[in-house]
Amino acid sequence: IIILKNPQLPENIGMVARTMVNFGLKNLRIVNPRVSWPNKRSYAASAGAFELIEKHTTVHNDLNEAIKDIQFLCATTVRKRDLDCQYSTPKIAIRNLKKNYLDKKIGFLFGAEKAGLTNNDISEANLIITIPSNNAFGSLNLGMAVNIIAYEWNIQHIKNKNKINNKNVANKKKVNYFKKRILNELYDIGFFNNIEEDARLVINVKNILSKATFSDKELKILHGIVTSLKNFKINN
Repeated sequence: IIILKNPQLPENIGMVARTMVNFGLKNLRIVNPRVSWPNKRSYAASAGAFELIEKHTTVHNDLNEAIKDIQFLCATTVRKRDLDCQYSTPKIAIRNLKKNYLDKKIGFLFGAEKAGLTNNDISEANLIITIPSNNAFGSLNLGMAVNIIAYEWNIQHIKNKNKINNKNVANKKKVNYFKKRILNELYDIGFFNNIEEDARLVINVKNILSKATFSDKELKILHGIVTSLKNFKINN
């Protein structure tokens, strides 16, 4: 699933649709686009990828809504962040995804043309993908960036199409619910106490939890631990 957050130019959305069809991807999600959708200029730039635009593209008001059913989220960025993230190239990342998560809902998240993704967006991802490029001029056109991911996904499809991993992986809706619960508990016990530093710390806490691929069972255990700790505090 390709997810575009805050795309600015309708032509770029059309080019993304075109390259997705070129390489066999058909699920596009757009988060809070700058222009009204659907858009005539997107149709023109799609070179005929009308079915994807009309039947397989959805628009969402916020990122959490767009990723709630995703089980493994990859965020793309041109630069390293000051977060403790797992980074990978497209080829290696997709090779590992095909090997371990082929039957799961996998999302590739791309930011707006001008600003890219924020650290808060990045903190929702299990993995960060960086496309090797010129250090002096590394920023890629949105359609080109999606093209590289789609190409790598397609070229490795035949190699891995019969490999299925049955590991249960919780979707982002369940993971985000647990993250919110942890953050609420931390606020309640006074863990956060500096307004300026708290925002950065919250992102780091979210990032730590997002990197893991929790199963439903593991989340249930973690919820139980939080509940037990809370009850222990109340009773003592």
